[in-house]
Amino acid sequence: MSFGKVPLKEFLHKIPSGNCEICPSVGEDDAIIKTDKPYIIIHSDPITESSVDPGFLSIAVACNDVNMKGAPCKWALTTLLLSSRESLDRILSGINVAYKILGCNVVGGHTEVVMNLPLDIVVTTAFSTTDKILTARNAKDGDYIVMVGSAGIEGTWILANQFEDYLLKLGVKKETIESAKRFKYDIIVQEKALNIAEYAIGMHDATEGGVLQAILEIAKLSNLKAVINPNLIPVRKETLEITRALSIDYLRLISSGAFLVVTRNPEEVVNKVEESNVIGRLIKGEPSLHLEGVGDFNEDFEEELVRFESSYNGRR
Repeated sequence: MSFGKVPLKEFLHKIPSGNCEICPSVGEDDAIIKTDKPYIIIHSDPITESSVDPGFLSIAVACNDVNMKGAPCKWALTTLLLSSRESLDRILSGINVAYKILGCNVVGGHTEVVMNLPLDIVVTTAFSTTDKILTARNAKDGDYIVMVGSAGIEGTWILANQFEDYLLKLGVKKETIESAKRFKYDIIVQEKALNIAEYAIGMHDATEGGVLQAILEIAKLSNLKAVINPNLIPVRKETLEITRALSIDYLRLISSGAFLVVTRNPEEVVNKVEESNVIGRLIKGEPSLHLEGVGDFNEDFEEELVRFESSYNGRR
């Protein structure tokens, strides 16, 4: 096996480059982009553990965070650290699918095969521009929290793909697992986020630590107390069946594909997007999460997917 940088000419034609004054090419070490708005939005995310379509996932989750500022993802830098050369086309295929859905362009990155790397690592930095700033820092006492999407979408998709045999042994129905595998495209939230951005004070996607962690982070950022009715949090039947079988709390399961909206116009948000619900409000008080019927929380939540995978691998 050969290691080191993969020659650009071998894969540049396979990625959607464009929307730049100077774009990636042999001999060009930098991209030059002409911006049209006063603010630049930037977010970077690594995919280090998932063997399920890491190329697609890297683009999706990085661009989701850009979308939380009410802007479409315009450009991205993607770095591929490969365990073997054979991984390249599979990862590029997933990247291309995500870019096609998002209308985003590659403006740089790096690709190489790394010696003794057990899993492929994909790191994406996503960019866009905006003329306004959305942030939950501007939230006030009485503002509403609306959840868009369903709890545990990404985690359910990963579990259905990586642990299918185990789930079948536990009695989860085959049709449930196959349905959960189709959650992949629901991880991308751009269309939904742009649909309701005009009604948002701030938006935040639910990733590590799930919905509960995302709510807690909004509370801390806004310096307000989040009072939430957990029974109003949307969740799909596939997620319920799979997480119950694995003894996983779906509210703490990685949930890319779902996001929270702080708003003063909750009806407008709910009417604009499907699978959404008003789940609570922000009020004056210690920055914390109050789950009605459960209690108060101000410490970070453990990620359920990581906990389950560690426990599962320890039993093998």
